[in-house]
Amino acid sequence: MKNLIILFVTFILMSCHKKDTINHYLPDPITQQDLIKNGFYRYSYSTMYDDKGNKRDTTKFLVKYDMYSNVKPERNEKGEICPTQLLKYTNLDSTQKAIHNNYLKKDLNNRIITYLFRNDTLFYKNIVVYSLDKSRKEIVDLTNKEKIVKYYDSVKVPIKPLLESNNSMNTSMFLIGNYKTRIYYSQNEKSYDVFVNYVNGAIYRNILDNWYCGYMTNPHYYLKYDPALLSL
Repeated sequence: MKNLIILFVTFILMSCHKKDTINHYLPDPITQQDLIKNGFYRYSYSTMYDDKGNKRDTTKFLVKYDMYSNVKPERNEKGEICPTQLLKYTNLDSTQKAIHNNYLKKDLNNRIITYLFRNDTLFYKNIVVYSLDKSRKEIVDLTNKEKIVKYYDSVKVPIKPLLESNNSMNTSMFLIGNYKTRIYYSQNEKSYDVFVNYVNGAIYRNILDNWYCGYMTNPHYYLKYDPALLSL
């Protein structure tokens, strides 16, 4: 049973000159140190749980999450530090929307990369490409099943299709390397969403999606800032 949640929102200030040299499409696990060296920002929180299965013996344990993202931080309306609110548009004026859209297109090349670590163990990876720029060699074209298989064959990574749906947004499930990978790709072949789980093979919803909308806390969260963030 969840008893107490402590949220530590922190990020590491990176030099804008750092170049990301990681091939994020390979299934091999990435370390937190590799992400830091390649200019990723870190956002963290910790959750305290109570296991009350035995009324006489309550066990408390701490779960720490560290999210690494290529998206830079900003303050939300409550003054909390979060990734730039690229998915939130309801409370943004036209100028703010233009700034966010320009950042997504010009700085991120329409790609958001997210890694989540749980207790310092890689939990999952999520890569979302909103509009494929074929001129960018580091952004792989995974916009249909044939291209997905062709790419992993070209880099000599074993791939096995597991499941595919015929919905308007195609859903493909693959075993890539040793990891179950879900890839959504659009019919117009301009966007895709890759999700890899590294823990137990299950496919989870990205539990930090809300962070890209500026929703850092709920009323049960206690927010503690890193002093280095207060100057933002």
